[in-house]
Amino acid sequence: MPEKLVFEHTLEGLFVRGLMGRVTPVLRARLRKVGVDLDRKLQPAYSFETWCSAVQVAAREVHPDVPDEVGYGLLGERMVDGYRETVLGRAAFGVIQLLGPRRGVSRARQMFRSGNNYTETRLEDVSPTEVDLWMNEAGPIRYFTRGALLAGLRATGARQPVVEVREFDDECVTYRLIWNERRGG
Repeated sequence: MPEKLVFEHTLEGLFVRGLMGRVTPVLRARLRKVGVDLDRKLQPAYSFETWCSAVQVAAREVHPDVPDEVGYGLLGERMVDGYRETVLGRAAFGVIQLLGPRRGVSRARQMFRSGNNYTETRLEDVSPTEVDLWMNEAGPIRYFTRGALLAGLRATGARQPVVEVREFDDECVTYRLIWNERRGG
């Protein structure tokens, strides 16, 4: 199996754009120690392990007063918000906004695969505004992904989106995504 990689624009979305103005010298130094040097041009790709370490460092530094899973989720939301400002993100989210929540969720694999080389998904309908999304995301990063999914649902125009971690093990996680239809959709 090839090495799991996270692509440059994902890190740009979080660390350069999503956390703009919040990357302190301490955070910058801690990120450098785990392999992400924000004082240099970002590498084309980073290992999954480096990505997880960088997210952990950032969650604890930026959100020190909340439990890790909350801090991870908040960073996931910031990453999506920042990613939407990248060239690839603007194009992808332009399409997602037109699709609406249901069809946008069905593109989860493509969206995540634009930022990494390993995401697999399976979607199971629960109701017209509720789905279970299985992903091969492991460890605490599942809460980061939960936040990214929440921000992604908002970007589709979903009203009152909710993303719950339903079940997980060392290799995968199932999320329940719930929303109200957007106005006019």
